[in-house]
This record gives sequence, C-alpha cells and structure tokens, in this order.
Amino acid sequence: MSVVVSCVALALALILGGYAGRLSTAATLEARAQLAADAAALAAVAESGPYGRASHETVARRFARSNGARLLRCWCEPGTTSVQVRVALGDATAEARAVLDPAALSPPPPIVGTGGMHPLLEDALDRLMRAADGSVWLNSGYRSPERQAVLWQEALEKYGDPERADDWVARPGDSMHQRGLAADLGGDMALAVQLIDRLHLPLHRPLPNEPWHFELISAHR
Repeated sequence: MSVVVSCVALALALILGGYAGRLSTAATLEARAQLAADAAALAAVAESGPYGRASHETVARRFARSNGARLLRCWCEPGTTSVQVRVALGDATAEARAVLDPAALSPPPPIVGTGGMHPLLEDALDRLMRAADGSVWLNSGYRSPERQAVLWQEALEKYGDPERADDWVARPGDSMHQRGLAADLGGDMALAVQLIDRLHLPLHRPLPNEPWHFELISAHR
C-alpha cells in the first residue's frame, strides 16, 4: 500500500510541477508582452513630439519587434497626442496607452501682439481664448520676414541640415506665420481642439509633428 501511495504522490508532484512551470512560463510571456506594448506605445506617441516624423505605426511596429513581439493594432491618428497599441508575443497579448502633453513641449507664453494676422484668424483666436478662460494662449502669431529669417537660421544651426530644419521651421517666404495665416498656441491643446469643434471655428492643425500649430481652414500652403 505504501508503495502505491508513494507512486501516486510522485505522480501528483510531477503533474503539479509541470502545471506550475506552465503558469510561470505564461506569466513570463505576459510580462514580456506588456513590456513590448509599453515600449511600442511610448515610442509611437513620441512621433508627435519635436523630434518625431509622425510615423507612429511604423515606429510602434519596430519597437514591438525589437522586444520580441508583433504589433497587432495601433490606434494612432496623424498628429495625435494619445496612442494605444496591442501586441502579441507567443500566446500572450497586451495593450498599452501613452499620452503626450503638448503644453510641456511648447515654449512659455510670451507677450505677443496679434498685429499682422488675417482678420478671420484673429477673430477665431480671440473667440477661442475667451472661451478657454486662460487655459489656452497665443505663443506666436504674425512673423515679419526678418523674424522668420532669424528662426530659419537658428533651425539650420540646430539641425545642421536644411531638410531637417524645414520639418520644424518654414523657410523665409514660405511660412504661414509670415502671411498672417497661422498661430502657435500654448496651454491645453485638447481643450483648444474641443472648443474649435464646439464653436465651429475655422481652424485646423495641418502639421502632425506640431500639435500646437493652427491655421485657417481656408489657408492654402
């Protein structure tokens, strides 16, 4: 009898040990999948920042792959400040969400006049900022040719290449700021977008890598 009991106990120990091993492997896979999802989401949302190129899904897929996973889906619209991804690693799947705060990237609010801006743009910004009640402000409006030339030169010195500089500062003569048709805002960009939609203001964000940059909808580049 003792031999039979010993055999049964040994068999149960082997079965439970194998089950525990599978649980441990599954937990490890889930942890690795979550790590890959976190990395993919953070890398993707960074594409909306100053050094990104708005390649959210491409970057998310690359970072998922570098962590041993594959990207299943990326909820990442151009210019978005919130990204969610789903990845798979073996039999495990994981999701992660990352949010970029544009206010943390924009410069502090200087004292800026609105002279030189198109009347429609000036009126839209006035209505937007009054509705925002201090949560949205104007960082940069009209720029003189001289000011645009200074900004372009600074961008050339910073990035060292005209093509890269052109991603962030328009060449003199090409800037919508210089034409009085664009404005850079600071503060709560999510609120700004909500108010623009609610008030039906003629503003949009045409640059996916600059969520603070707004232009008249009727403006043509």
